[in-house]
Amino acid sequence: MPLERQNSGIYPRFMPYNAARAAYSRHNSGMSGITMAKISTFEYPEIGLHESVELARRIYDDLGGDIRRDGLAIVLGMSPTGGAFGTRINALRMWGLVERRGDLKLTKQGIQISTPTSPAEELDAMRKLAASVPLFNELHVRLGDANVDQNVLTVVLQEITGVELHEVMRRVPIIERIFNSIRGILNESTDYIAPESDQAGAATTDTGPLPKGWIEFRYEDGALRMRETVTNLDVLIGTLESRRDRLINN
Repeated sequence: MPLERQNSGIYPRFMPYNAARAAYSRHNSGMSGITMAKISTFEYPEIGLHESVELARRIYDDLGGDIRRDGLAIVLGMSPTGGAFGTRINALRMWGLVERRGDLKLTKQGIQISTPTSPAEELDAMRKLAASVPLFNELHVRLGDANVDQNVLTVVLQEITGVELHEVMRRVPIIERIFNSIRGILNESTDYIAPESDQAGAATTDTGPLPKGWIEFRYEDGALRMRETVTNLDVLIGTLESRRDRLINN
């Protein structure tokens, strides 16, 4: 087998030719050989949306919304070529929070979720991000808000992807965890009433009588109303946790 001799310090002195070419390509591309998690043609993130949003907000608040990959690794105290760091970066890209190529620059959606002006705006931005992964959209179309166990999810995943059962079973635990964390956000029946604004543009807390079967979350300059369902409560809990984390970080 042909061997490639070291001439740049990128790869070991002797390495199979194809492996050497791959190492050199990865070095130049800055991708460090980390690939997106995939089942059939469907890519999916291995880090949840809420955790990825918090990282995007840190990039916005502390780093100006744009940073090199190796720079973020230093900030996080992680190896820029390590799998754990690569998984986080891939999730940022998969959720549409940073650009798909090049440096870690926040997308329009990444900036919007980092600078919401109200819970209603934050919820709307989270919906758009949750809907950015085709595999989860396919699962949502098939399952809706039905409570299903892992066996049912495995069968549905196999039908969607067409891959062998053993491959689905190997990947289903993490897909189930990430999908379940955004099901409430994806649910199309998640109704809410955004705060009304007065003539000066400021939100008002006076939104009138609360309809039967609805709940209300009030904050300093407005209120968020939604139907009292399990999925809506999950969304509200996620929003509150996100606001709590921002207060802690500030």
